[in-house]
Amino acid sequence: MKNNVRRLAYIILAGLVALCVYLGLIPFYVDYVAGNGEGPLDPRLFAREKMIKRGDILARDGQILAFSERDNTLAYTRKYPLGSAAAHITGYYSNRYGSAGLEKSQARVLLGLDGGNPLTGLLDRALNKPGIGNDVTLTVDAELQRYVYQLLNGRTGAVVVLDPATGEVLAMAASPSYEPGEVSKYIEQSGAPLLNRATQGAYPPGSVFKIVTAAGYIANQVNLNMEQKLNCTGSMEVNGFVLQDNAVHGEVDFHQAFARSCNVAFASYGLDQGAQVFYRQALAFGLTKTFDFPLPVYQGNIAKPNAMTGPELASSAIGQGELLISPLQAALLTCAVANEGLIMKPYIVSGYSTAAGGAKIFHPQDWQQAMDPAVAALIKQEMVDVVRNGTGKSAALPGVTVAGKTGTAENPHGQAHAWFVGFAPAEEPRVAVAVLIENAGAGSGSAAPLARDVMRRALE
Repeated sequence: MKNNVRRLAYIILAGLVALCVYLGLIPFYVDYVAGNGEGPLDPRLFAREKMIKRGDILARDGQILAFSERDNTLAYTRKYPLGSAAAHITGYYSNRYGSAGLEKSQARVLLGLDGGNPLTGLLDRALNKPGIGNDVTLTVDAELQRYVYQLLNGRTGAVVVLDPATGEVLAMAASPSYEPGEVSKYIEQSGAPLLNRATQGAYPPGSVFKIVTAAGYIANQVNLNMEQKLNCTGSMEVNGFVLQDNAVHGEVDFHQAFARSCNVAFASYGLDQGAQVFYRQALAFGLTKTFDFPLPVYQGNIAKPNAMTGPELASSAIGQGELLISPLQAALLTCAVANEGLIMKPYIVSGYSTAAGGAKIFHPQDWQQAMDPAVAALIKQEMVDVVRNGTGKSAALPGVTVAGKTGTAENPHGQAHAWFVGFAPAEEPRVAVAVLIENAGAGSGSAAPLARDVMRRALE
C-alpha cells in the first residue's frame, strides 16, 4: 500500500515539474516566435495572444497611442489613435506580418510576461484564463508628435526632438509613414514607408558634422588661435583631389568659417588634427557605438584611421566621404553641445504599469562624454552666431536664443539633403532637434525653418 502511495506521489510530482517547465518556457517561446517582425506568428501562440488584453502604449501625458479592443469574436485587435503620426514609434502587430516598433520590442511587457507579477501570469496560463498585459508609458509628447509629423507634410525625411538634459525622446517622426492598423497596404509600396528614417536612415551629415570637427580641432590645438585666418578661394586640392566649397569666402577665421560653413577651412581643420584624433573624436560623440534602445538604430559609418587618406579625411571633416549617420545621431551631436559635452543616453520608454497597480520607472543615464565642457561652451557660442549672423538665420525665434548648425549634404543619387540641428534656449537648453529633408537642397532653406517651428512648439 505504501509503495502505491509513493508511486502516485512521484507521478504527481513529475507532472507538476513538467507543468512548471512548460509554463517557464512559454516566455522564451514568445521571444522566439512572437513579434519577431518576420511573421507570420505561430498560429497556436497567436490564438492565445489574441485572448490576452495587450497593455496600452501611452504618451507622457497619458494619451493613448495603442490599445486593445475586443471584436465580435471576443479576440483583441490593436488600435492606434495617432495613426501614421506615431507609426514608426508604436509599430504594428499583425498575424500575417509579425510586429515592429514598440509592439515588437515591448511584447513581453505588453503581454504581461515582464514588468508585473510573474506568479499571477503563470497562474493565468495554468488556468487558461485570459491575461491582462502591462501598460508602457513613453517620454513622447503626443501633441508635439502629431505637430512634428504634420510639419513634414509629406516630405521625405525625419525629425527627432530630445531633451538634452535627460535624453528623453519628446517626438520622433519620419515620412513617408503608414497606418499601423492596415500594414498590409504598405508592404510592397514604393518609398519605404515602413522604414523609420529617424533611427534607421543612413545619410551623409554634411556640415552639421562640423560640430565634431570643431571639437577635435579646439581640443587638440596646443596654442589655439581662433582669430587665425585661412584664405578660401572656393576650393582646395588634397593629394590631387579637389574639394569644392559652397562659395568663395576669402580670408576667414574660425568664427567666420563656422558661421558661413566654409568647407575649405573645416577640411583644413580636419587635416590639422589628423585621422587618429578625428576618428577618436567622432567615436566620442557616439558614432558607430551601440546603446540599449527599443527601436532599431543605425550605428553610423566612418572610415577607419588606417584607411582615411588625405582626401577622405578632408571630406569627412565637412560631413562627406564615407561618413553616414542617422537623424537620431545628429540630434545627439547637438545634445553634446547643449549639455556641456555630456550626451545622455537617449530613451523613449519611461516606465511600465500593471493592472494591479505596480509600476517600474526608468531614469536618465549618462552615456558619452563627447568633449570637455569648455570646448562645448565655445562651440555653443559659434552655433548661436550661426543663427544670429550665419546660415541658420531662418531658425531664429523672437525672444529666445537659438543655437544651431545647417547642413547641405551632397547626395550621389540626386539633389542634396537638407539638415539642421539646434537647441534652445541656448542659456539653459530644454529642447534639441535634428531635421533631415531628403533632396531638399540647402539646410537653411527648408530644414532650419521647420526646426524653428518645432522648437517653438516644444518650448510652449
